[in-house]
Amino acid sequence: MNPQEGAFIQDVTCQPDPCLSQERSILRFAVLGLLFFTMFGTVLLLVLLGDRPYGIQLSSIVGYTSAVALYTFSRNRNNMQPFLLSCPVVRRQLPMLIRRHLGFLAALFIVQTTALRLRPNLPPHLITPSRGASPFAIILGGFCACFAIAQILSNRSLLERAHLSAQAKAA
Repeated sequence: MNPQEGAFIQDVTCQPDPCLSQERSILRFAVLGLLFFTMFGTVLLLVLLGDRPYGIQLSSIVGYTSAVALYTFSRNRNNMQPFLLSCPVVRRQLPMLIRRHLGFLAALFIVQTTALRLRPNLPPHLITPSRGASPFAIILGGFCACFAIAQILSNRSLLERAHLSAQAKAA
């Protein structure tokens, strides 16, 4: 190897990792902001569609999807690594993430539909609101939140493993 080739290889390996270098981007801010407002705007969608067939499920799917996307790709807290959509490692994992998300959505839809069909047969103390929400609504909401946390953690774990694998191959 001649000295020029060695310098080229060193320059390539010293380039900043596109997955770790987070540039300030108005587009990224806009996308994450839209996801954030969609996540909380789902309450309005729930009010508008709550009385319609499958309205609760549709509303929760919108909020669930925006929350999972927001918390999967953003830095969040404790200085966690953000996963940028511009990162080649993340882009290779998107089909897998989408398939997994569709599976989680199907399971969420089935559980919610089953719970809402069982609701009329439950004892009154479980479906009667006290202090704002019924125990049934709190339990169902808690289940959805736990489901989202499980998906977010598994998504981030998948992206971290893919990133570490790509780094090991590059080294």
